[in-house]
Amino acid sequence: MDAMLSRITLFSLLLALMLGLGIVMQTKSERDRCNSYAADGIPPRSEYVVTGTREVEVPCNDWWMRQSQTVQVLCIADAGLGMIFAVNALGDLRRGLGLRRARKLR
Repeated sequence: MDAMLSRITLFSLLLALMLGLGIVMQTKSERDRCNSYAADGIPPRSEYVVTGTREVEVPCNDWWMRQSQTVQVLCIADAGLGMIFAVNALGDLRRGLGLRRARKLR
């Protein structure tokens, strides 16, 4: 019997899920002004983020810019793994449907 999913598809899904979970755990452990204000207080509108030798004021609703460069690179890598998974899964689905059609024609 032919395997429906290839190893690349399974491993890319597994790696993407593990990396995504690692990113979530990393960002939950880092506290900044935007997500650690007092419950009865008013949330701040911005936070100062160090970029190289400067400090830049970043709005609190801009999650991407508040993250460290490491987390940003890991998010891009996770998106790449997700795309690899999607392309391979579509290829596996196409191949599986082709095999099913070939069996019906016999």
